[in-house]
Amino acid sequence: MATINQEEIIASIQLLVHMAKADGKLLTEEREGLVQSVEGLSLPEGFNIDRFLEEDPPLEEILKKITSETAREAAYQAAYLMAHIDGNCCPAEQRLLDRIASEFAGFQPFGYQAWLESLEKRANRSDLSAQMRRITDTNQRQLEVERLITDACFFAAVFGAFPIPGVAILLDLLIYWNQLSLVQAIGEKWGYTAANEDLQKALFGSWALTGARIAFSNVAKLVPIVGAVTGAAAAYATTWAIGKAANQYYSQGGKMDKFQLQEAFKQAKREGEARYQQQADTISARQKELQPQIEQLTQALRAGKISLEEYRERLGDLR
Repeated sequence: MATINQEEIIASIQLLVHMAKADGKLLTEEREGLVQSVEGLSLPEGFNIDRFLEEDPPLEEILKKITSETAREAAYQAAYLMAHIDGNCCPAEQRLLDRIASEFAGFQPFGYQAWLESLEKRANRSDLSAQMRRITDTNQRQLEVERLITDACFFAAVFGAFPIPGVAILLDLLIYWNQLSLVQAIGEKWGYTAANEDLQKALFGSWALTGARIAFSNVAKLVPIVGAVTGAAAAYATTWAIGKAANQYYSQGGKMDKFQLQEAFKQAKREGEARYQQQADTISARQKELQPQIEQLTQALRAGKISLEEYRERLGDLR
């Protein structure tokens, strides 16, 4: 991957702030996404979250600072995701995307919309497998839930480490897909046949928050070395927290409120961060092993040789 300079990273973040404000309002969830993604970066003195939000540099000035092909593609794909993830790209957001695409020589999202629509359907699925039965043996259920969480965390960390533009966003979407599946699979172990809306909102937030997290994360991963490590650690810890909080929720009969779920999530995330450190070398080795295969699949997707659904399935088979 080409080297990205600090000016391009700052300009890319400024561009995403423009996109977040394009519809005339900055949602709390979008601000939270910015906070979470920027806080771990090493930025020049004086650059902080408040400054990004308060300053409003001209769009033309921002675009001129993003000069490398790598940074341009990452910034455009991230902006596209933010505009489209909720299924409602407003005219102001589309005008901004058109302006970016024009400046950046016509980058296109190669099929993100189809995958976003599939993700939305997956997230909104109201029923789990009717054929699943509650595991009554406590030890067996605990072992199976732990296996589900551990496997999902390793998968998330391996795929969360890729800083390659375009690829990074697709892999983050795949991680999100598998986190949704993890929550549903844990529910099945407890015998639940219906997903709970409060649980999903507490663990994942709104579509705006999901889009902001992934978009800003995609830019953050451009930071050499640090970006990849941060992406892997965050993906692992977040997946661990989602799994643990979901299991606690089901174990208490679905009676935890949003505040209790979020507190459980925060505590579990700290545990996940510590566990990641213990497995960091193994995860890094696996990521390096898979990188050529992932790049090959992505080239096939870009060339139209495989569909987006086939791409997702074949990536899942690499775990």
